[in-house]
Amino acid sequence: MQMKESFFRRAFLVVVVALGAIVMGWAEDGKVRRDGFDLYYRTEGNGTPVVLVSGGPGFDVDYMKEVGGFLPGDYQRIYLEQRGTGRSMPPSLSAETVNVKLWVEDLEALRVALKQERLFLVAHSGGGLLAQAYASAHPDRVDRMILIGPGGPTLEFASWLLDNLAARQTPEDQRLMAYWNAAESHGVDHEKAMLERVRVTTAAYFFDRAKGLAWAAAIPEGSFHARMNELVFADLAKGYDARPGLRKLQCPVLIVQGHQDPIGDLTALEIHNTIPGSQLTFLGQCGHYPWVERPDAFRKVVTEFLKKTKEARMLSCGKDIRGAVRATTSFFETEAT
Repeated sequence: MQMKESFFRRAFLVVVVALGAIVMGWAEDGKVRRDGFDLYYRTEGNGTPVVLVSGGPGFDVDYMKEVGGFLPGDYQRIYLEQRGTGRSMPPSLSAETVNVKLWVEDLEALRVALKQERLFLVAHSGGGLLAQAYASAHPDRVDRMILIGPGGPTLEFASWLLDNLAARQTPEDQRLMAYWNAAESHGVDHEKAMLERVRVTTAAYFFDRAKGLAWAAAIPEGSFHARMNELVFADLAKGYDARPGLRKLQCPVLIVQGHQDPIGDLTALEIHNTIPGSQLTFLGQCGHYPWVERPDAFRKVVTEFLKKTKEARMLSCGKDIRGAVRATTSFFETEAT
């Protein structure tokens, strides 16, 4: 599906408002040498390695530490600073240094550096695009995957995302958006203007607007890399379609989707219907951040998935365990607490 570049710039600067103000200490830094720069990652804990992938694309990985806190203690969290974010900065940002192909190659280089036969990926929102692109390119190198409010296997979800966001914006949201849309013409830095647009849009991603406003207020300065976001989506717009490779996946996949996420239930359903044996769980009274709005339900879903896949792997001695992990679509419609 072809869309105008201006649409993508408007759509995807807000497609994944995925950043919080969690700034904590990290246990250890690591890096992988890439084409003219170092790809950094941070580790925490010991056990089975899990690579956590932040959204945007273009957001620093720090907020994913909160997601990592929902994983049991026998998993080592590896927080990837994606190309064009954090300290992982190529000498210049251009279509030649930031694109989907290199995005995927970075993850593969990380896998090799970690000496893992397969990667266990936990990805949020726009990070789900990267995880799916990697899984599509290397379906035999994915151990397990948890996708949280992910973008789709194509960019079709963009066709309803903007309408869903616009329907939730208040008159004040609209006023602020108009202000920041015009800010660059008055000398405001592009990266700053884009970050403020993200802040304005954040509440529309939440079921609970008060929580969304608090999340937006806590977004750190400089934590969204607009140029990286624009380059990735310009490349995705050329024909991103992860479905052929995803159909070949032979590993357990969990998709967690909030019913009130403006990315839409249909997006999660398409991923679920594309990946054989995948599990899709919907959470009611929940937007794009299930660990924030439905923490208990989110923990339950993730813990049960990990337990089930671990037990299945022990029984199957590491072979294809999709048959032991039954494909399901489940619903948690209880009131949020």
